[in-house]
Amino acid sequence: MAEAEQIITNKKKMREILEFMEDAVKEGLNKEEIMSQIDLMLDKKAQKRIKQSEKEIKQGKAKRFKSAKQAISWLRSEK
Repeated sequence: MAEAEQIITNKKKMREILEFMEDAVKEGLNKEEIMSQIDLMLDKKAQKRIKQSEKEIKQGKAKRFKSAKQAISWLRSEK
């Protein structure tokens, strides 16, 4: 888990986390799911990888699927 100092010193990130928590509670996510997402939000390396992946998707270097079934179907169609 991220250090408390990191959370407190970045007001923008703190607001983002609070907004996420509000939405997560409304959606019925459990504590473990919420904490997992918060850890991901605070992980700078993971955020960098996510941004890079989004960039690759926009450039057409990668493809995004809504479900595993859709990905499998696409893989089978590429033969």
